[in-house]
Amino acid sequence: GRYRSTEANTLLRASWPPSTRTVPSRSRTAAWRHWAWASDPGDAGALFLRVGMGARAAGMGEGYCAVAEDASSVYWNPAAMAPVLGTNLMLMHIEYFQSVRLEQVALTHETDYGTIGLSFTGMYMDKLERRENVPSSMPLGEFSVYDISFAVGFARYITPNVSLGASVKPVYERIDNRSASGVAFDAGIYHVARINGLKLAAVVGNLGAPMKFIDQEFALPRYVKIGGSYERETPTLRGRLLLTLDGVFPNDGTPKQHMGAEYMYRRLLALRAGYKAGYDSQGGTFGLGVNWKTLGVDYAFMLTKNDLGDSHRLSLTFRL
Repeated sequence: GRYRSTEANTLLRASWPPSTRTVPSRSRTAAWRHWAWASDPGDAGALFLRVGMGARAAGMGEGYCAVAEDASSVYWNPAAMAPVLGTNLMLMHIEYFQSVRLEQVALTHETDYGTIGLSFTGMYMDKLERRENVPSSMPLGEFSVYDISFAVGFARYITPNVSLGASVKPVYERIDNRSASGVAFDAGIYHVARINGLKLAAVVGNLGAPMKFIDQEFALPRYVKIGGSYERETPTLRGRLLLTLDGVFPNDGTPKQHMGAEYMYRRLLALRAGYKAGYDSQGGTFGLGVNWKTLGVDYAFMLTKNDLGDSHRLSLTFRL
């Protein structure tokens, strides 16, 4: 169909070669721009790398670098893969605004030498119409837009209560027949404190050389995170309470704070809430989860403060 966002042409005209006379229709590319590309010259690009993994983390405001003892730790903190026992698999689907969708898969496997992690992230949308620079009722065709990344990570304990981890992520973005590629690196530390229930962590993410789209260079969305979590049993409520807080320091903006809470009833039913502070368009988050034997099902709802629409996330976790 025909779309109306005024930001769409801004995105691709900025990166399209001057010799190319066709641009996409005014479209869902505004939504894509929000996640995948730099908003201003000099800003970080490849912003889809900042889309968090797992609906559990999303429901808790993504304050998760000191919590991620599951397959999503490949994304949140590679060092947190070390405590993950056996083999864990996570699948996640996100429905964004304007038909933008994201799929994620993560796998961790415990070995005698440490824990290995793998992940895939793919963001895509319906095909866009190609049109001339002047208004036209008839499109010249259609083209695809998508972003993908893979990650391979490893973690192991260096002391009984401290683990280190790192991962490498090839990144690829494509608009029609134009593309950009790069490699990002993450590294983290995870510490189980002597205070019962307290865990501390730190991560540096998306380190690497700038990517280049045609003749425009942009930095990867680098960040530093420092976080903590505190968990305690609540016998009167027949469950446990988990509180989390992350400080996030991106390379292209002001510091952010991610905070969240989870109440788990008998390790079967979880209720979650969180808040992402310091953002123009993000805020409260809510979620719930159900665990049954080796299967976990999680859902999250994330509020946004602009006209791009709220986000729904659904993930499945298999403990093999």
